[in-house]
Parts: sequence; C-alpha cells; structure tokens
Amino acid sequence: MKKPNPLRPARLLALALAGLLALAVVIAARNVRTARAVLHPARQALKPLGDATLANRTDAVLRTRDGLTLRGWYVPSRNRAAVVVLHGFAENRTQMLFEAEALSRAGYGVLLFDSRGHGESDGDLVTWGDREREDLRAAVDFLSARADVDPSRLGVLGFSMGGTTALLEALDDPRLKAVAAAGAYPSLVADTRYSYGKWGPLSVQPVLWTMRLSGVDVDAVDPMARLCDLKGRPLLLINGDVDAYAPAFLQDAMFQAACEPKAYWVVKGAHHGEYAKTAPEEYARRLRDFFAAALLGGS
Repeated sequence: MKKPNPLRPARLLALALAGLLALAVVIAARNVRTARAVLHPARQALKPLGDATLANRTDAVLRTRDGLTLRGWYVPSRNRAAVVVLHGFAENRTQMLFEAEALSRAGYGVLLFDSRGHGESDGDLVTWGDREREDLRAAVDFLSARADVDPSRLGVLGFSMGGTTALLEALDDPRLKAVAAAGAYPSLVADTRYSYGKWGPLSVQPVLWTMRLSGVDVDAVDPMARLCDLKGRPLLLINGDVDAYAPAFLQDAMFQAACEPKAYWVVKGAHHGEYAKTAPEEYARRLRDFFAAALLGGS
C-alpha cells in the first residue's frame, strides 16, 4: 500500500494561495485601469443648438483660480436672480438644457458651462468634485460681477458629479443662497464602495489609491459630513427611485444628514438623470418653486 505524500497538502495550499494572489493582482490591475479611465474621460462634443434654444445666450469664459479657462453660455437675468447649472461626469453643458430653459423662461439668469476636463474647457484630470469646486467658484465670481444680477440672489443646480460639486462649494461659499442637487453622491469613498465593492477592499482600495496618487483629495469629497454647514440656506435633493448609480439608501442618508430647510423629491420610475424625461412638468415646476422661494422671497 502506497503511503500518502505528506507534502501534497502543502503543495495544494501553496497552489491555492498562488491562485488567490493571482486573482487579487488581476482584480487590482483591472480597477486601477478603471480608475484611470474615470479620471480622464473621453470628451463629448457639444450638441448643436437651434436658434430658439436659450435664444438670448451669450458665450461665457470663466477663469479659475488654479489657472484654467472654462467655456459656457450665459442667459441674462430678468428678475435679478441667477442660477449656475452643472452637468454630470463625462458630459458637457448641453446635458442640462432642459433645466437651463426652465429657469431662464422663469426669468432667472442661467450660467451653464463645461467643467474642467469636459467639453470645450481646459484640463485633463477629472477629480469628482474636489478641484471642480474651483470651477463653481469661478462661476459665482462671474455672476457676482454681472450688472443684471443681485449678488445676494445666487443659486446652484447640479446633476450627479455636478450635484456633489454644488454641495461641496456651497458649504464653503455663502454667496450661494440655494442648492439643488440631483443624483448626487454623498461622498466619494461611499460612491466608490458602492460602485466597485464587489470584492470588498480588494477592488475598492486600488481605485482610491489611484485617485489619491493622481492628486484627488478623496477624503475632502464628503459633503454629507458637513451638510448642516449650509446654515439655513435651502437644500433640494432629487433622485429617481430606480437609479442604479445613485441608490436610494445613499440618497436617504444624505437627506437625513442635512438640516432644515430641506426638501427631497423622489421621481417615480426615473433612472439616473431621467427626471425631465419621466416628469418634465413637475420637474420644471419644482425647480422654479424652489429657487423662487429661496432667491425671490417666494414671489
């Protein structure tokens, strides 16, 4: 009778460990590549606009304090109030035409522009709200200097990454008197865990490390931790109830973390960014009503 080889279990264990290590390397490498892609998205060309779309728009050029030139459009205010409109990741200003039209028709000045690394603006690194705060600050500087705008009547509306950027900058810039954020993420770490957490830290940490090594202050992109620092300025959160990118549990947590005055509209049947497609009249009305109450005294 052949004696069992005492080395066989050790060899099997070694092979298993080698296989696990190889799998870990593959997962980490794949997520490093993913992180690099989301830091440098392909630019989307601007959609052609008809003459009737934002008919009174003029070209706007913004200069950020860290040296970038951003390009956009501005529609003058007819009620002395103005709103900055921010698009989402891997898009450009034309993503927000419905919102811009709804607000401009109501008399608001509307500034929409391509954030850094997008559309026609400078930059080749997207930082998911970290340095994009500088973009919004440049937009507020632009509006504050306009003769048609009362600088005490400025608001911001952002979608997805733009929504998180809006929250972050408003927390530090009291010139923004009202904040509407649609499909925003409460923190970059939480969003990364949700989006890349299939293998736990094995898949999450390579993404976070890559972002940090690229210069993104990951921990600073955490508006939920400070939402009460809005100090009484109105907040409107919007989300679709079937949004796979901004899940309800993260949106609910963000709303619970905020202080009054706050409002939360869940759009039934809407996926990420489908608010205008799913409920166009109500969406436009809620935006108008929110900014009217915040910037016009409810008029």
